Amino acid sequence: MENQKQGHFALFRSLLSKDWATDTAKFALWVRIIGLAQYKPRSVEFDGVKWDLQPGQLVTKISYLARKLKDSQGNEKSAKQVRDMLEFFAKEKMITFAGNRHGTVISVINYTDYQADFEVTKQVINEVTNKPSNHAASEVVEVTKQVINEVEQSKKLLEQEYKNITQTHEVGLSGDDKLTPRQKGTNPRAKKTNKRSELLTFDRERFKETWNYKAKRLGMPTILSITKTTEAGINRLWSSYLKQCKELGKEPRDIDSILNGYIEHGYKPTQWALGGNPEGKVYGIDTALTQKKIDEILGAGS
Repeated sequence: MENQKQGHFALFRSLLSKDWATDTAKFALWVRIIGLAQYKPRSVEFDGVKWDLQPGQLVTKISYLARKLKDSQGNEKSAKQVRDMLEFFAKEKMITFAGNRHGTVISVINYTDYQADFEVTKQVINEVTNKPSNHAASEVVEVTKQVINEVEQSKKLLEQEYKNITQTHEVGLSGDDKLTPRQKGTNPRAKKTNKRSELLTFDRERFKETWNYKAKRLGMPTILSITKTTEAGINRLWSSYLKQCKELGKEPRDIDSILNGYIEHGYKPTQWALGGNPEGKVYGIDTALTQKKIDEILGAGS
């Protein structure tokens, strides 16, 4: 009875033959995404915000998903590990995801293809079993055709709605919240009327996660927020990178890949920064973003 109350969803058997499906964490995350995705348009409240979700969408937080993915010892995945898996799914054209501090909307690409045949089967069974027994056999074919036509029409409408939602900035928010400040014409940064107009736009949560993951591993100070000093260093890094790309005639990569790649793979703290100095002080993020260190790493081709 509990299974009937909570409903069920379809999975393709071909999923079992995918190479990535041998990764139990990815497999579990994918099943959870499909299982939590809405099967019809629905408005939900999450983190105090109303979200208008379309079929194949769910709203959550990466940290929440991490808590649901535990190994046999009860150890949770880190937020960075979950984000890496989501980025893998996005690269494989399985999902798209975007969000803000209130939540992340995950959209399953071609969601209606996953559930369409299943819905046909369910509706045909309901229609046939509700017919009088002496008429059921003769009307099965007609009922099947009718249900299939109805479901196909619904599928086309859902696909069009999904296409509309994923080609705009309406990432799950409702009402006026769907429009960005630029769309509303109220964005002071676009008008360059305030001092923050020159600030970079990047995934701040991801940057903090990347640094903290490395800091914990090396015994360095972690960060709770990105200070003005740190933000100034990030601006230096991005500006230096763009200048280098221009000089070398290279097309710049996206800012999040550069910032997180620099921290995760480029920056290697010295023994001095790790406490090998007269005071025994261990230095943190701002040491990684000095102009001297940036020039050293970029100059080495990182």
